[in-house]
Amino acid sequence: MIKQHYSEEDDIFTIYDSEHKPSETVEFSEFLNIDIDKNKSIVGIEVFHATEFFSALNEAVTKTLLESVDSVSIECKNYRNNWFIVLVFEKDGDKLRIQMPPLRKSEYTSPLIASCE
Repeated sequence: MIKQHYSEEDDIFTIYDSEHKPSETVEFSEFLNIDIDKNKSIVGIEVFHATEFFSALNEAVTKTLLESVDSVSIECKNYRNNWFIVLVFEKDGDKLRIQMPPLRKSEYTSPLIASCE
């Protein structure tokens, strides 16, 4: 089950799958952490400076929306070496789709793998 939490004080928006535990957190940028499980599937997303980040992707995303969103779903597609992620915010029956920037899987190296090199 996908859940979300917004910290107004810190402006951090977290989306996570409460039924799957992450085995690793990957820091893609100063704005974005992705949690992946042992099968390398995305099970969580943490967005820092969320208001600024999301409004850069879609001006309809405001602090008010982040505070009051009813639910969020994650659509994730793997294509070659990339994750293409769409977040679907739902509020009062209306849906807003947010296309995240593509994330190259090769742009991160697991700390476990890096320590073996």
